[in-house]
Amino acid sequence: MRFQEVRVASVSARIFTILGLFAGALPAQQLASLSGVVRAASGSPFPCATVVVNNTHTGKAVTITTGYPAEYKAENLVPGPYLVTVTSVPGYMPVPVSLHTGERLRLDLTISAHYKVSPALARPGPVTLAELQRMKTTGVSAVEVSDYVFGNYAGGFTSPPSADLNPRKAVVIFWKDHPYRLVFSHEASYCPWFELPSGSGLSYQFFEGNEGWAELFNEWGRKERNSHVDVLEAGPHRVWVRWSYLGVNMKAGEAAYRGTEDFWAYPNGLVLRRQTYRTLLPGKHEGYTREPIELIGMCPVGKLWYDVLAQDPVSGESHPLAVLDAFSDARYDVFWKRVPGTLWKATPRRTGADWRRLDDSPGVAMIIPMKDGAPFCIFGDASGFGHAFTRLKEHSHRDTGGIGWVSSSWDHWPIGWLNSQGHEVTAESLRKYPNHFSPMGMDFFAMADEESERGEYYSLMGVGGSDFESIRRLAREWLDKGTFSIARPDSGEDLPSQSDTKRGSLR
Repeated sequence: MRFQEVRVASVSARIFTILGLFAGALPAQQLASLSGVVRAASGSPFPCATVVVNNTHTGKAVTITTGYPAEYKAENLVPGPYLVTVTSVPGYMPVPVSLHTGERLRLDLTISAHYKVSPALARPGPVTLAELQRMKTTGVSAVEVSDYVFGNYAGGFTSPPSADLNPRKAVVIFWKDHPYRLVFSHEASYCPWFELPSGSGLSYQFFEGNEGWAELFNEWGRKERNSHVDVLEAGPHRVWVRWSYLGVNMKAGEAAYRGTEDFWAYPNGLVLRRQTYRTLLPGKHEGYTREPIELIGMCPVGKLWYDVLAQDPVSGESHPLAVLDAFSDARYDVFWKRVPGTLWKATPRRTGADWRRLDDSPGVAMIIPMKDGAPFCIFGDASGFGHAFTRLKEHSHRDTGGIGWVSSSWDHWPIGWLNSQGHEVTAESLRKYPNHFSPMGMDFFAMADEESERGEYYSLMGVGGSDFESIRRLAREWLDKGTFSIARPDSGEDLPSQSDTKRGSLR
């Protein structure tokens, strides 16, 4: 038996042809041929593949190495049963074929169904909220959810203005011993919030651009290319989520700066946050940002601030804010009393230390007391928020530098625009949409644009109970570690837990 190899070449492709396979003494017109293209999962040609055509009756085989565009061809084959295999792809299942007298069979080979990522390195697929409810962790874990919706919103998600791809996509961090969770929702441009068992929550916002020229709570900010999250460590000993985003102008979508935020969540219920940004418009004021944190209370559909905030046991007023000095006994509290005959307006009252004493402190804890937990944020000189250039401002009293919003409430309009302030809540919209209010924020307005870009800013977040002095002690213990220790990803893992594990669970 004689085998002859003929190589046919052209400018655009190379085809290797096998002639005379198992031909024996059969006339040429009785012999068969087999040809095709080897394709990858995308449908594109898969060159340099090794194809083996094996006659299962005689046990004889021929090997063909494809060129580009990945064509193979075997001619003068004896009619009979064959197995065609791509041996260069581990685990490829042979394809059985039967060649008849004089047949010219075309057989394309696709390797997509057989070429898989190692299970040890494969990214887990998304789960549903129902599946998340049944999941357990031995400490803290992060998963992607495919059907997340905040605050019992039951409307549609038309994109635009809603998020592109899957508006209900979210990354959720959950704990074994704590009933709240930290949510990065695509519909909210992945700006994270603590979601409490009742469905209320607190968002900490992000680097908002100077003069509001660029931010994320707009149509452009909810596109995956402009804001996305990656789970770098999924738990259970620690979770690490990186949020990358572009501050974009709401009219044209032009990017002004690039923000990078890392979140390290620990089994003790605390979360370390690291914020940095880089301008994309050097020398232009709108290309910089000096407002990294804003405390934004979140209410489910049908609820307002007086439904979710804790109440003073003596006066019955709602308690939207407490600010504690980490290094002294100074404390500042704000209370709201609902104005009769209005939907959300309130009369504010404050007690405690002079605001300037808190504003000049080298470390503070800002707390939003809610009925089922007290979300807080801690920062100070040692964590990059130097008191000389960090201005604290509470929004109920203008003499603190705040805007004077008091209890102003806005719809998430559309759902997920947490701080767009596009529409004040009405009786009608309250029945359809979640809403938000903002008791406090901060800024670096005393710092030059270029200098703010150089910084790394760390804060410690969590959810406490009714013992605010415990949160004060936590703030001092963390800040006393000093800058070099605070900047380590494990700087919060050895600190005491603050949450009350008896408050219930998310449903």
